[in-house]
Amino acid sequence: MLKKSIWESFSPSNLLFQIIVGLACGLLFGMAFLLFSPLLVLGVLAAVILLFVILKWPEIGLLGILIATSSIVFEDQLPALTAGGVSLQIPDLILLLLLGVIVIRSLVDRNFKIVRTPLDWPLLIFIGVALLSTFIAIFQSSVDPVDARRVIRMVIYYLTFFIVTNLIRQKSQLRLLLRGLFILAIIVDLVMMAQFVVGDSVQLLPGSITTLETSGEEFAGTTRIVTSGRSVVLVSFITLTAILCVAKFRPKSIWDVSQWILSGLALILTFLRSYWAATGIVLFIMIYLSWKEVKLKLIGFGIMAIALAIIIFAVSIEIPDSRVTKLVSGSYARLATLGSTKTLQEGSLQWRYVENEYALSQIMAHPVLGIGLGARYRPFDPRIDYYGLGDFRNFIHNGHLWVLMDTGLLGYLSLMCLSLFFLIRGFKYWRNIADARMRGIVLGFTLVYLAVLIAGVVNSDLVQSRWTPVIGILMGVNEVILAKFGEKEPINPTDISLLN
Repeated sequence: MLKKSIWESFSPSNLLFQIIVGLACGLLFGMAFLLFSPLLVLGVLAAVILLFVILKWPEIGLLGILIATSSIVFEDQLPALTAGGVSLQIPDLILLLLLGVIVIRSLVDRNFKIVRTPLDWPLLIFIGVALLSTFIAIFQSSVDPVDARRVIRMVIYYLTFFIVTNLIRQKSQLRLLLRGLFILAIIVDLVMMAQFVVGDSVQLLPGSITTLETSGEEFAGTTRIVTSGRSVVLVSFITLTAILCVAKFRPKSIWDVSQWILSGLALILTFLRSYWAATGIVLFIMIYLSWKEVKLKLIGFGIMAIALAIIIFAVSIEIPDSRVTKLVSGSYARLATLGSTKTLQEGSLQWRYVENEYALSQIMAHPVLGIGLGARYRPFDPRIDYYGLGDFRNFIHNGHLWVLMDTGLLGYLSLMCLSLFFLIRGFKYWRNIADARMRGIVLGFTLVYLAVLIAGVVNSDLVQSRWTPVIGILMGVNEVILAKFGEKEPINPTDISLLN
């Protein structure tokens, strides 16, 4: 009886046990603060808490990767763990931890089965070829290991795909991940608005914050904001457009409309013509695919656009020097360059022409495996290399040529197979999803990736850490929705046949 009473006293639910544990923890922390730096102790405590949260809720870990790489955080200022000459930042550690969880659970948990999708092998082949070509280049001393590690790190984030497909198994997990993604986009939207208001005198966001200049004309008072968070902004705008078009309008849809407007304004503030053009193309595709659902809503969107245009016109008349007026005039001037032959002579495009010439010569010389990630593919060229600008000999704006040059035909074709399988499955099956919001997300995520591929002709998003973890998550989410949530009819997870 006494033994039973003592055992009950030390039960975790017992008040005495809780008091003793609290005192012991307080004593340990007190000793730690005396023996070590308080900052170090707090850092270790935060790391332990973060580890517990990530292991229990993998979706939080995925959001942590996005916060570090694709938001308002200055990624280069994050603390890093350095060992053996290799430096790992917080998002790298989260990625490796979650991938390790998949491996360990598959080995020790009989109930845990690896989820297989048609996208698995193309992605693994792409990563494998990229690593193989890079290791060969390092062995041959044709690439600097530091440069190689930097680009490997960016490409490896595609593996977020496997974290989503294997660790996001409950509808609640999926909803939390999606909700977090859209909240992150709202935060980026709002900080971009604040950055536009304060101008380029104070930098609130990572990336390029400059005064808009188009065709040699500078628009004073109009701030161009090209930040790493532009990835989630584009995801938010295109996906919300799809959701609003295919789902029924309900009172809570006002929230979606508000965020859609915010993301649209933030997208404008990037002044990235490649994003604007790609977005326009995929939205036309969306209208074609969802004409039955969207034809009546287009009238509502048209009325909304007309009302907004009237408000902007009134402001421009009453306050001709306002930031709104300057934003409109700058946007119009920027947009007009898309249809002008003079745009082809702009310095930014001329820079790309020079890069492409060097890249094509390297592709012809190394067609199979490429030159390795991070390799310098050209000499210094006075046409594009200026004093104080930095060394950009391993950077090229064209993402497609970057992958083709660094990983060869094997790497590029595997990435294109991955892209094709993803696009086919998204466009073929989005209508099969019973839940209207999930249906819009599948269509929206598919269109977002198509926009990235289109814009990749003139920018390097396919191999940048602001996009690679996002792409992996988009692809993984679509596979989870198609495989498990709300199908009208069963979907074969290995079906990659062409559209009916």
